[in-house]
Amino acid sequence: MIRIDSEWRLRSLWLCILLPISLHAAPVRVIEETAIPFLSFLSKADFDQRYPGEMLDDPARLDTGWYVIYQHEALNYYFGPILLESTGEDYLAKLTETVEAAVAQRPSIQDYRLELSYEPSAPSADSSSAKAPAEPSIPNPLPPQPEPKPSIWSFFKRIFGFG
Repeated sequence: MIRIDSEWRLRSLWLCILLPISLHAAPVRVIEETAIPFLSFLSKADFDQRYPGEMLDDPARLDTGWYVIYQHEALNYYFGPILLESTGEDYLAKLTETVEAAVAQRPSIQDYRLELSYEPSAPSADSSSAKAPAEPSIPNPLPPQPEPKPSIWSFFKRIFGFG
């Protein structure tokens, strides 16, 4: 009986993930951030089955929030959206650890990009309207936070007049 150890699973997972399927630009694959810890021990088939994600052709269609982004050649994985930047930093650290372990086993993996980014990115100055703002613009150090999703607690707050 052949015993499959965790090192082999990790190696095979990243071998499958990091080898590009085609040379053209790939769409963005949006995967929930809770999938990041599972990258280190699930096989690629198990990972893809458990976390299929959503394919988007245009990154501008991303939901607003923080994303841990992994890019390598034709792969574009966006883990998120994440509500808080600090939570995104924790997930980025975990993904960095997993990718570095894969690179240590396979040094030929190069030119990948890992980052935490608030998406969708702001439109460029060329695409902004020609109207001048009424007030001088003061840069906001914090990106806008998405509206919280409705919960049972918000329902009760509205019923009892607290929200």
